[in-house]
Amino acid sequence: MAATKEPRGLSARPGWSDLCRAADELHAAEILLQDPVAAPRTALPHLRAFWQAAAQAGAAAGQAGADAGPESWLEGANAALGSAGQRKDLLAHVRALETLDEELSPVQMRRHARAARTLLAKLEPEIGGQPLRRRRRRRLLGTLGVVLTLAPVAAYLLVEGEIPGTGPWRAAYFPDRHLESTPVYVREDSLQHNWEDRPPHEQIPPDKFSARWDSCMVVAETTPAIFQLNANDGARLFIDGEEVIDAWDRNTATRRKGFGSGEIEL
Repeated sequence: MAATKEPRGLSARPGWSDLCRAADELHAAEILLQDPVAAPRTALPHLRAFWQAAAQAGAAAGQAGADAGPESWLEGANAALGSAGQRKDLLAHVRALETLDEELSPVQMRRHARAARTLLAKLEPEIGGQPLRRRRRRRLLGTLGVVLTLAPVAAYLLVEGEIPGTGPWRAAYFPDRHLESTPVYVREDSLQHNWEDRPPHEQIPPDKFSARWDSCMVVAETTPAIFQLNANDGARLFIDGEEVIDAWDRNTATRRKGFGSGEIEL
Protein backbone atom coordinates (compact mmCIF):
# COMPACT_ATOMS: atom_id res chain seq x y z
CA MET A 1 0.00 0.00 0.00
CA ALA A 2 2.83 2.42 0.86
CA ALA A 3 4.47 1.73 -2.50
CA THR A 4 1.38 2.99 -4.35
CA LYS A 5 0.79 6.03 -2.16
CA GLU A 6 4.32 7.34 -2.39
CA PRO A 7 4.50 8.04 -6.15
CA ARG A 8 1.11 9.79 -5.93
CA GLY A 9 2.53 11.98 -3.17
CA LEU A 10 5.41 13.01 -5.40
CA SER A 11 3.15 13.54 -8.40
CA ALA A 12 1.06 15.93 -6.34
CA ARG A 13 4.03 18.15 -5.58
CA PRO A 14 3.88 21.38 -7.63
CA GLY A 15 6.48 21.24 -10.37
CA TRP A 16 7.39 17.57 -9.93
CA SER A 17 6.06 16.41 -13.31
CA ASP A 18 7.95 19.25 -15.04
CA LEU A 19 11.09 18.31 -13.14
CA CYS A 20 10.74 14.68 -14.25
CA ARG A 21 10.45 15.89 -17.83
CA ALA A 22 13.62 17.96 -17.35
CA ALA A 23 15.42 14.92 -15.95
CA ASP A 24 14.37 12.87 -18.98
CA GLU A 25 15.73 15.51 -21.36
CA LEU A 26 19.04 15.64 -19.48
CA HIS A 27 19.31 11.85 -19.45
CA ALA A 28 18.76 11.79 -23.22
CA ALA A 29 21.52 14.40 -23.70
CA GLU A 30 23.94 12.45 -21.50
CA ILE A 31 23.32 9.23 -23.42
CA LEU A 32 24.01 10.96 -26.72
CA LEU A 33 27.21 12.48 -25.34
CA GLN A 34 28.39 9.02 -24.31
CA ASP A 35 27.64 7.51 -27.71
CA PRO A 36 30.91 7.39 -29.72
CA VAL A 37 29.12 7.79 -33.07
CA ALA A 38 26.64 10.54 -32.15
CA ALA A 39 27.61 14.10 -33.03
CA PRO A 40 27.70 16.49 -30.02
CA ARG A 41 25.06 18.71 -31.66
CA THR A 42 22.44 15.95 -31.21
CA ALA A 43 22.45 16.65 -27.46
CA LEU A 44 21.86 20.38 -27.88
CA PRO A 45 18.03 20.30 -28.28
CA HIS A 46 17.73 18.09 -25.20
CA LEU A 47 19.83 20.45 -23.07
CA ARG A 48 17.77 23.43 -24.19
CA ALA A 49 14.59 21.52 -23.41
CA PHE A 50 16.00 20.66 -19.98
CA TRP A 51 16.35 24.31 -19.02
CA GLN A 52 12.86 25.17 -20.22
CA ALA A 53 11.31 22.28 -18.30
CA ALA A 54 13.39 23.07 -15.20
CA ALA A 55 12.20 26.69 -15.24
CA GLN A 56 8.60 25.49 -15.61
CA ALA A 57 9.13 23.27 -12.58
CA GLY A 58 10.44 26.25 -10.64
CA ALA A 59 7.45 28.35 -11.73
CA ALA A 60 4.99 25.67 -10.63
CA ALA A 61 6.77 25.54 -7.27
CA GLY A 62 6.39 29.30 -6.90
CA GLN A 63 10.05 30.28 -7.34
CA ALA A 64 10.59 33.92 -8.25
CA GLY A 65 11.17 34.75 -11.92
CA ALA A 66 10.79 31.18 -13.16
CA ASP A 67 7.57 31.92 -15.07
CA ALA A 68 9.55 34.32 -17.31
CA GLY A 69 12.05 31.65 -18.37
CA PRO A 70 15.41 30.23 -17.28
CA GLU A 71 17.34 33.54 -17.46
CA SER A 72 14.94 35.52 -15.26
CA TRP A 73 14.75 32.58 -12.92
CA LEU A 74 18.52 32.39 -12.44
CA GLU A 75 18.87 36.17 -12.23
CA GLY A 76 16.53 36.23 -9.23
CA ALA A 77 17.56 35.70 -5.61
CA ASN A 78 16.52 32.03 -5.46
CA ALA A 79 18.64 30.52 -2.69
CA ALA A 80 17.37 27.05 -3.67
CA LEU A 81 19.41 27.32 -6.89
CA GLY A 82 22.67 27.91 -5.05
CA SER A 83 24.79 30.92 -4.12
CA ALA A 84 24.94 34.07 -6.22
CA GLY A 85 28.17 32.84 -7.82
CA GLN A 86 26.68 29.43 -8.61
CA ARG A 87 23.58 31.02 -10.14
CA LYS A 88 25.82 33.27 -12.24
CA ASP A 89 27.69 30.25 -13.58
CA LEU A 90 24.44 28.45 -14.39
CA LEU A 91 23.12 31.57 -16.13
CA ALA A 92 26.24 31.64 -18.32
CA HIS A 93 25.51 28.06 -19.41
CA VAL A 94 21.89 28.91 -20.27
CA ARG A 95 22.90 31.90 -22.36
CA ALA A 96 25.63 29.93 -24.11
CA LEU A 97 23.20 27.17 -25.07
CA GLU A 98 20.78 29.72 -26.54
CA THR A 99 23.43 31.24 -28.82
CA LEU A 100 25.63 28.25 -29.66
CA ASP A 101 25.61 26.88 -33.17
CA GLU A 102 25.83 23.18 -33.95
CA GLU A 103 29.64 23.02 -34.23
CA LEU A 104 30.36 22.03 -30.64
CA SER A 105 33.06 19.89 -29.12
CA PRO A 106 32.22 16.97 -26.80
CA VAL A 107 34.11 18.77 -24.01
CA GLN A 108 31.89 21.86 -24.33
CA MET A 109 28.71 19.83 -24.34
CA ARG A 110 29.76 17.77 -21.33
CA ARG A 111 30.38 20.97 -19.38
CA HIS A 112 26.83 22.10 -20.17
CA ALA A 113 25.45 18.69 -19.17
CA ARG A 114 27.33 18.79 -15.85
CA ALA A 115 25.91 22.24 -15.14
CA ALA A 116 22.41 20.93 -15.83
CA ARG A 117 23.02 17.94 -13.56
CA THR A 118 24.17 20.32 -10.80
CA LEU A 119 20.95 22.29 -11.04
CA LEU A 120 18.83 19.13 -11.08
CA ALA A 121 20.52 17.94 -7.87
CA LYS A 122 19.52 21.23 -6.20
CA LEU A 123 15.94 21.22 -7.47
CA GLU A 124 15.01 17.63 -6.66
CA PRO A 125 15.01 17.96 -2.84
CA GLU A 126 13.48 21.43 -3.03
CA ILE A 127 10.53 20.40 -5.20
CA GLY A 128 10.26 16.77 -4.07
CA GLY A 129 10.14 17.62 -0.38
CA GLN A 130 9.20 14.97 2.16
CA PRO A 131 7.74 12.47 -0.39
CA LEU A 132 11.11 12.42 -2.19
CA ARG A 133 13.01 11.90 1.06
CA ARG A 134 10.77 8.94 1.88
CA ARG A 135 11.34 7.43 -1.56
CA ARG A 136 15.11 7.87 -1.28
CA ARG A 137 15.12 6.08 2.07
CA ARG A 138 13.19 3.20 0.55
CA ARG A 139 15.59 3.00 -2.42
CA LEU A 140 18.58 3.06 -0.08
CA LEU A 141 17.17 0.11 1.82
CA GLY A 142 16.43 -1.68 -1.46
CA THR A 143 19.96 -1.08 -2.72
CA LEU A 144 21.39 -2.39 0.53
CA GLY A 145 19.25 -5.51 0.13
CA VAL A 146 20.58 -6.07 -3.40
CA VAL A 147 24.18 -5.64 -2.21
CA LEU A 148 23.64 -8.11 0.59
CA THR A 149 22.07 -10.52 -1.90
CA LEU A 150 24.84 -10.16 -4.48
CA ALA A 151 27.69 -10.45 -1.97
CA PRO A 152 27.30 -14.21 -1.45
CA VAL A 153 26.81 -14.68 -5.20
CA ALA A 154 30.14 -12.94 -5.90
CA ALA A 155 31.79 -14.92 -3.13
CA TYR A 156 30.48 -18.16 -4.63
CA LEU A 157 31.82 -17.20 -8.04
CA LEU A 158 35.25 -16.51 -6.58
CA VAL A 159 35.44 -19.69 -4.54
CA GLU A 160 33.99 -22.10 -7.10
CA GLY A 161 35.48 -22.93 -10.47
CA GLU A 162 39.19 -22.25 -9.78
CA ILE A 163 39.34 -19.49 -12.40
CA PRO A 164 42.18 -16.98 -11.96
CA GLY A 165 41.46 -13.34 -11.21
CA THR A 166 38.89 -11.54 -9.08
CA GLY A 167 35.49 -10.01 -9.65
CA PRO A 168 31.98 -11.22 -10.44
CA TRP A 169 32.45 -11.38 -14.24
CA ARG A 170 33.70 -14.59 -15.86
CA ALA A 171 35.46 -13.78 -19.12
CA ALA A 172 36.01 -16.41 -21.80
CA TYR A 173 38.51 -15.37 -24.48
CA PHE A 174 38.53 -17.46 -27.66
CA PRO A 175 41.55 -17.54 -30.05
CA ASP A 176 39.16 -17.17 -33.02
CA ARG A 177 36.46 -14.73 -34.10
CA HIS A 178 33.49 -17.07 -33.77
CA LEU A 179 33.41 -18.23 -30.11
CA GLU A 180 34.19 -21.76 -31.31
CA SER A 181 37.62 -22.88 -30.05
CA THR A 182 38.76 -23.66 -26.50
CA PRO A 183 38.64 -20.42 -24.46
CA VAL A 184 40.89 -19.03 -21.75
CA TYR A 185 38.89 -18.19 -18.61
CA VAL A 186 39.64 -15.34 -16.20
CA ARG A 187 37.61 -13.37 -13.67
CA GLU A 188 37.27 -9.61 -14.05
CA ASP A 189 35.90 -6.70 -12.03
CA SER A 190 34.64 -4.71 -15.02
CA LEU A 191 33.67 -5.02 -18.68
CA GLN A 192 35.38 -1.75 -19.66
CA HIS A 193 38.39 -2.59 -21.82
CA ASN A 194 40.52 -0.69 -24.30
CA TRP A 195 42.95 -3.23 -25.76
CA GLU A 196 43.78 -1.25 -28.94
CA ASP A 197 46.17 -3.62 -30.77
CA ARG A 198 46.98 -5.72 -27.70
CA PRO A 199 45.49 -9.15 -26.93
CA PRO A 200 43.21 -9.55 -23.89
CA HIS A 201 45.36 -12.42 -22.62
CA GLU A 202 48.87 -13.68 -23.29
CA GLN A 203 47.47 -16.92 -24.74
CA ILE A 204 45.20 -15.08 -27.19
CA PRO A 205 46.31 -13.56 -30.53
CA PRO A 206 45.81 -9.79 -30.91
CA ASP A 207 42.76 -8.64 -32.92
CA LYS A 208 41.86 -12.21 -33.88
CA PHE A 209 39.74 -13.26 -30.96
CA SER A 210 36.21 -13.24 -29.60
CA ALA A 211 35.03 -12.86 -26.02
CA ARG A 212 32.08 -13.80 -23.84
CA TRP A 213 31.29 -12.56 -20.33
CA ASP A 214 28.74 -13.91 -17.92
CA SER A 215 27.70 -13.19 -14.37
CA CYS A 216 24.81 -13.68 -11.96
CA MET A 217 22.50 -11.12 -10.37
CA VAL A 218 19.62 -11.71 -7.98
CA VAL A 219 16.83 -9.12 -8.08
CA ALA A 220 14.40 -9.17 -5.18
CA GLU A 221 11.43 -7.67 -7.04
CA THR A 222 10.33 -6.92 -10.59
CA THR A 223 11.88 -3.73 -11.93
CA PRO A 224 12.49 -2.23 -15.41
CA ALA A 225 16.10 -2.21 -16.57
CA ILE A 226 17.77 -0.60 -19.60
CA PHE A 227 20.97 -2.05 -21.07
CA GLN A 228 23.26 -0.42 -23.65
CA LEU A 229 26.31 -1.79 -25.48
CA ASN A 230 29.38 0.05 -26.73
CA ALA A 231 31.85 -2.32 -28.41
CA ASN A 232 34.06 -2.94 -31.43
CA ASP A 233 32.94 -5.08 -34.40
CA GLY A 234 29.77 -6.39 -32.80
CA ALA A 235 28.11 -7.68 -29.65
CA ARG A 236 25.03 -9.40 -28.30
CA LEU A 237 23.43 -9.25 -24.86
CA PHE A 238 21.54 -12.16 -23.30
CA ILE A 239 19.56 -12.11 -20.05
CA ASP A 240 18.60 -15.56 -18.75
CA GLY A 241 19.26 -16.93 -22.23
CA GLU A 242 16.99 -14.35 -23.90
CA GLU A 243 18.58 -12.11 -26.52
CA VAL A 244 18.01 -8.49 -25.47
CA ILE A 245 20.35 -6.64 -27.86
CA ASP A 246 21.50 -8.01 -31.23
CA ALA A 247 24.23 -5.80 -32.69
CA TRP A 248 26.36 -8.56 -34.16
CA ASP A 249 28.52 -7.51 -37.10
CA ARG A 250 31.19 -9.90 -38.33
CA ASN A 251 31.77 -8.71 -41.87
CA THR A 252 32.92 -5.07 -41.65
CA ALA A 253 36.19 -3.46 -40.63
CA THR A 254 36.77 -2.72 -36.98
CA ARG A 255 35.15 0.53 -35.88
CA ARG A 256 33.67 2.09 -32.79
CA LYS A 257 29.93 1.60 -32.50
CA GLY A 258 27.23 2.84 -30.17
CA PHE A 259 24.46 0.28 -30.06
CA GLY A 260 20.84 0.87 -29.19
CA SER A 261 19.34 0.15 -25.82
CA GLY A 262 17.39 -2.88 -24.71
CA GLU A 263 14.70 -2.54 -22.04
CA ILE A 264 13.26 -5.51 -20.15
CA GLU A 265 11.56 -6.30 -16.87
CA LEU A 266 13.84 -8.01 -14.38
